[in-house]
Amino acid sequence: MSMDPLLLPLFVVNILLVLVDASVGYHLAPLLFQAGGGDPEAAESGVGTVRKLLTGVVLLYMFFNCFAFFRYNGPLLLLVTALILFDLGGQLYIRHRSRNHADAEDQ
Repeated sequence: MSMDPLLLPLFVVNILLVLVDASVGYHLAPLLFQAGGGDPEAAESGVGTVRKLLTGVVLLYMFFNCFAFFRYNGPLLLLVTALILFDLGGQLYIRHRSRNHADAEDQ
């Protein structure tokens, strides 16, 4: 069985996943630095650094997504999908843990 019919749907799904991943990371960065309760200036600097790194990660994901699609490389496209899902899952897990930690401190 050839993966050729799945290349375009995976490519489009990866684009959407990258957008979701970037938006979650963009909004999660300030929450993580606020939870630390440290110096506000250092937190602001840290948020800016994380958002710059996020730009680089999005560029890498999109580069390899396009590279795999235009080279008809199905396994690489699946690997990119797995990495994006792993990254997104990790971000959501960190968000969940930070909320649980904040709720425990409030009680």
